[in-house]
Amino acid sequence: MSLRLVLASASPRRESLLRGLGLAFEVVPSGIPEDGGGGPALQVAPGLALAKAREVAARLSIPQSAIRIPQCLVLGADTIVECEGKTLGKPADAAEARAMLRALS
Repeated sequence: MSLRLVLASASPRRESLLRGLGLAFEVVPSGIPEDGGGGPALQVAPGLALAKAREVAARLSIPQSAIRIPQCLVLGADTIVECEGKTLGKPADAAEARAMLRALS
């Protein structure tokens, strides 16, 4: 029996990383909003990653028993950037991205 790997993300970077590892997988983006809901990044990011994986698993009708004997592995991930206590979201445009990079440097 082969293990089915599903990436619960629309991130081209995450897809590229998995492809670079030579893994066979499919991409099923989650419908979880990425607003973070506030709180420290070290707590919010793992919670969002888990929520994304669970949402995709439910949509694919993967039974909870698959946790013990997996036939399908759903990989959820999230990245949150925090600078001086402020969470930086996705930049709206190139100018905002440059400003964020300046703040991080």
